[in-house]
Amino acid sequence: MRRLLPGTPVPTTVEEAYADVPGGRPRPVDRPWVTVLMISTADGAIALDGRSGGLGNDGDRAVYRTVRRLGDAVLVGAATARAEVYKPLVAPRRLFVVTGSGAIGSDELLAAPTTTIVMPAETPPPTLPPGGASVLRAGAERVDIAVALRSMAGVDHVVCEGGPSLNGQVLAAGCADEICLTLAPRFVAGDSGRLAHGASAPDAAWSLAHVLADDEGFLFLRYLRGD
Repeated sequence: MRRLLPGTPVPTTVEEAYADVPGGRPRPVDRPWVTVLMISTADGAIALDGRSGGLGNDGDRAVYRTVRRLGDAVLVGAATARAEVYKPLVAPRRLFVVTGSGAIGSDELLAAPTTTIVMPAETPPPTLPPGGASVLRAGAERVDIAVALRSMAGVDHVVCEGGPSLNGQVLAAGCADEICLTLAPRFVAGDSGRLAHGASAPDAAWSLAHVLADDEGFLFLRYLRGD
């Protein structure tokens, strides 16, 4: 792995580049620090056959594991959790699954006490096993992601893993502090969606904190939102 920016190109490791960052990841006053973690092909596709896992390589998987470990919690949409077959997290880390319907499609996640289902107040609650997942209500008819983030007691850093609808909600709410984006050297065309969609996000200044590259032509970008 090579760091291309900032400074002159030098060898680095994923851990050095992502774990030991200048300035750290300070928690905003009323919510956790939010890192959006995604991969895209060079022509903008975010999935192959409905899943993002097939786009990456060993370098991307190392970035994914490293950034994920840095967070107290993972935030993911229910459709992504189903498509990527998410597993429960080990305490004290927590998994927040966002759903408008209350369904997440995984008995294993429902049975895990480290899982929290984020859903609107007007949606009937799912049937939960004793000692299993909990429910966080945020918003009335649809999930209000800003309210959800403010309600995550004891969480200082959340890693948002999509999909595009959830990414769009986080950006539109002005709650994304950091974006870690892998660009895969692939051009696949097709009709895959964008990294984020939905309501327009407020115009914000983003700075490019680093650019890494590996021997397979993958680029690893880290953006920070400005004031």
